[in-house]
Parts: sequence; C-alpha cells; structure tokens
Amino acid sequence: MGSPAPPARRSSESAGAPRHELPPRRRTAARRTLGLLLVAAGLLTACTGTGPRTGDTVPVPSGVEVVRAPAVPPLYPEQRLGFLPGTYVMARPLTERGPATGRTYALNTPAQRHAIALADALGFDDAPIGFDGNPWTVTRGEATLEIWPDSGGRWRYLRQQQTNGEGPYDSGQRQALALTQPVLRAAGVDPALARFDGGQVVVEPRVAGHPTWGWQTKVQLDERGIGYATGWLGPARGDADRPLLDAGQAFARLQQEAAATPSSGQLCPAAHGAGTPPCARRNPSANVTGARFVYALDWGNDGHHPRLVPAWLFSREGTDEPVAFPA
Repeated sequence: MGSPAPPARRSSESAGAPRHELPPRRRTAARRTLGLLLVAAGLLTACTGTGPRTGDTVPVPSGVEVVRAPAVPPLYPEQRLGFLPGTYVMARPLTERGPATGRTYALNTPAQRHAIALADALGFDDAPIGFDGNPWTVTRGEATLEIWPDSGGRWRYLRQQQTNGEGPYDSGQRQALALTQPVLRAAGVDPALARFDGGQVVVEPRVAGHPTWGWQTKVQLDERGIGYATGWLGPARGDADRPLLDAGQAFARLQQEAAATPSSGQLCPAAHGAGTPPCARRNPSANVTGARFVYALDWGNDGHHPRLVPAWLFSREGTDEPVAFPA
C-alpha cells in the first residue's frame, strides 16, 4: 500500500499572506475534521513505511529507539551547553548559590493540537498541515511554518518579504508585545515574561522557578506584522532529582575538563600567545567574574533529543558570551 496523498487545498482558499493584526478566527468544524484526517494519514504512513526490498522483516533490538531523520535539518540553537578548551581563571571568589538538587528535562514531541493552535495564531486558518513529514509543515501563499517533532518541537515561521536595503523594522515595544501575545500563548510560553530587545520580542521560559538559557522564543515584526519567528513547542519532562554542584565546584570541574580537552581547528585555547598558531575561534576571555544558575539547552550534533540541564552560566571579563557548564 502506498503512502496517502497530501490533503488537497480547498478551492475557495485564499492565497494571501497570514494576518496577525486581527485575532485568530474560531476553529471551524471543517478544520477539526481535517485535523483528524491528517492524524489518521500520519498514522497510516507510519504503518505502511517502506522496508527492505527483499520482503524480510528486520527486527529492532530491544532498547533501541528509532528516530526519524528530519527531511529538512532543524535549526540549531544560538546558545548551547559547552565550553572552549583552554585555561579559565577565577577573577573573584564565586559565592553564588543555586538549588541543592535538580533534574534534567527532556524536550519531547509536541501534541498535534498544539501545532494546529500555533498555525492558527500565525494566521494560517484552515490551511492543511502535513503531519506525515518531518518537519510538520503548513504553508499559505508566501508564508511557511515548520515544526520538527523529533527535535523537541523546534519550530520556525518565515514569511518572504521584499527587502529594500534598510535596517530592521522597529514597530515599538507596545505594538510588538500586543501583536505577538496570541502567538506566544499558542507556543506555550508566558507573554508576561516577554521583553523587547533590538526590535524583536524575546521570551525565555522558566523551569522549576529558574531561568532557562538557549530555549528562548523570538518573534520579529515588519511593516506587515510578524515576518519571522522561532521557538520550541515540545513539552519539558523532568526525570528524577539529583544532587547539584555549587558554583565553585562546577568551576573547578570546568577548569579541569577545559584544560584536558584538546583544541581543534574550530576551538582554540584561551591562553594563547605569540607561539600559538592562528585558529578559527579564540576564547575571548579566560577571566571568570561571576556565575548564575540556569537550565541550559543541551542538544547533540545529530539534532535530536534536546534537553534542559541544570547548569551554571559563568560570566567573563570583557565579553557578553558566558560559558555554560553542568551543575
């Protein structure tokens, strides 16, 4: 049995760009029916996937998890857990305190109803969502929403726009916060945590009462409304509590591991002098001046299984780029 054909678009459907200036319309019965059909199509596709041409069934070993590789690679986050190898120096005693215990939170596959809600808030109305692909995709006119279900619900919205060479559009803080509230709610983040930064709205959710780092939602506006946005739709599920390192203990371990990690062509030691060969990226500062407890995003290079890890953000002299190290 072949894979089902993608759902047909309604002939009466408008090809215009999504609207963000007006509240999203109430979902119609037809949209609910379409959503159920798409769920069924996705399940049918999963059950009729292609296998070896020999006709033999290949058994999956016990304990092995099968993950669909994204047809389109997900966006890698701007901030991730990790450090540059080399030497780190404590510029002052670290007296900051964090929780005694904490847990790691896995970012799981989002529910399809949450994807539909996000699409509605972005103005896609009754446009069909392709749940059988990876990423899940919905398009209307020049706008596209992509959601990577196997990568923590990482999502991206993009509306093509004509650029005239001018700088980024700044709608002003009040208008930006008002226009993005429905999208933030649909994405599962609290609009009360939103801040206006450099012409865009940024939300960094909190986990267990603590700030997160790298798990943010960003929404950029232009003269027509929302032009670009990224975020995470997958829920965070925590495992068992474990003891955590305080700032001083974490820094001592950072010093030890950073000194023992060999540098590559992309990573260079912090303590570099005239005899050090040039490299693509140097540590801008080795002097640690402070620490802050967060839940930091940790995501493997395969683009799967993102998680939030209890960590310390070490601030450094002369740079705004902190070092994130597990607590």
